[in-house]
Amino acid sequence: MDPRGRSVIITGASSGIGAAAAHTFAAAGAHLIISGRDHARLDAVAAATGAIAIAGDLTAPGAAEALVDAANRHYGRVDLIIANAGAGLAAPALTTDAGALQAILAVNLIAPLALIQAAAPTMRRQQRGQCILVSSVVGWRALPWAGAYAASKAALDRMSEALRVELAGSGIAITLVRPGTTATPFHQRRPGASAERRARIPAGVAPAVVAHALLRAARREPRVAYVGWRDRLLILAALLAPGITDRTLAQRIRWQPDP
Repeated sequence: MDPRGRSVIITGASSGIGAAAAHTFAAAGAHLIISGRDHARLDAVAAATGAIAIAGDLTAPGAAEALVDAANRHYGRVDLIIANAGAGLAAPALTTDAGALQAILAVNLIAPLALIQAAAPTMRRQQRGQCILVSSVVGWRALPWAGAYAASKAALDRMSEALRVELAGSGIAITLVRPGTTATPFHQRRPGASAERRARIPAGVAPAVVAHALLRAARREPRVAYVGWRDRLLILAALLAPGITDRTLAQRIRWQPDP
């Protein structure tokens, strides 16, 4: 789908990948509805991109419907959803409590599904639309101390597969994008991040690189898209040599409890 002149909803747009995507899609000629929880940052992105900003918590009742209503009200249609908002947690699986896991699932799985459910009637009437779900390579191969996050992204991957089949013939495309580590504040802001120790892990790519991958995904409408070769390499290694992958990750990533 060429985004020029299209109505595009981007979540998690106050910083990081979402903010970069807003700039990238605005430059490509899209009409934007953006959402995020940081009001000031979101307003700054909106001012720079000409987007309509709707700040708030995507897990709140009616949040998804509000975004779709805004797109229909201002632009008369909903062409593309980029479900980017995400929550993380740096913690061993053995110490992850149910409340923390439920909170991550609410943001990373339930909120994207609610947005697609809200937009589907409009897209069906148009007989055209695309939903890009921003997942992660850890949805395929989990990393230590990121079990809850990986589980939520794996669930999103499986949901995308179900949606793709259920929406076959409707004109609505479902695309899953699996970025690897990205140089955003997301990792530092995760609960428990101060306890995590990473060694010899490659630096993440810039958010703009991921944003351009999202733009390519919008134009080409693949089933699954990746950002860089390292992301594909992790999955290939996990497929071909799972035992070696386990041992390598155990050596490269360490955990130290907070003092």
